Amino acid sequence: MKRTITLTALVGILALALAVCSSDPEPTATSEPTPQPTATTAPLGSQIVTESAIPSGAEVDRKAAMLLGIEVHRQIWGTRPSGNYKFGFQWNVGEFAYQRANVEVRVLKDELDEVLWAENAVKTDGTEPEGFKLPDKPDDDDYYTIDGLFGVIQEAIESDPDRVSLGFDSVFGFPTSVVIAFLPNRDHEDVSFFAAQLVPIPGPPE
Repeated sequence: MKRTITLTALVGILALALAVCSSDPEPTATSEPTPQPTATTAPLGSQIVTESAIPSGAEVDRKAAMLLGIEVHRQIWGTRPSGNYKFGFQWNVGEFAYQRANVEVRVLKDELDEVLWAENAVKTDGTEPEGFKLPDKPDDDDYYTIDGLFGVIQEAIESDPDRVSLGFDSVFGFPTSVVIAFLPNRDHEDVSFFAAQLVPIPGPPE
């Protein structure tokens, strides 16, 4: 019972922090197998927060609240039934179109197995320099498992960004829409991505 109350309070803190940091709607993921990581308008975690989770007038440190909320969603993600899954993914930052193209990330036993171009991937947009050669496949080193994405988000938030917008899947807790922006004079690069349509895949036994 005590753990349930704690989780409810933490989710409430996250909802407050996200409300302060962004007014954008939080996207969710569907169960379709084809990776098309685009945003939707369905509200997420705020649906399960009770008004009594945070006392009225309480002062909340936004950074601490977001880190606590990320940990809550990480714990939800930890309850998934399998470590074998695939999901659609798209970086929103990158110099070339192929770096921002939709991909399918495949994970086996919680380890990155393979990254493939999605069927709807836009890999060139005409801005490439003369002599540019498109890679045969995405570079695995540029992508992460869901656990890795949680780490990317946490590290960025700990680096004191200027703006944060986070969305999480309402069932499995994984991050679906993330925008973390830094001021121009900061060394840290912006983080922006969509993740969607996570489904289990057959793979090695757990």
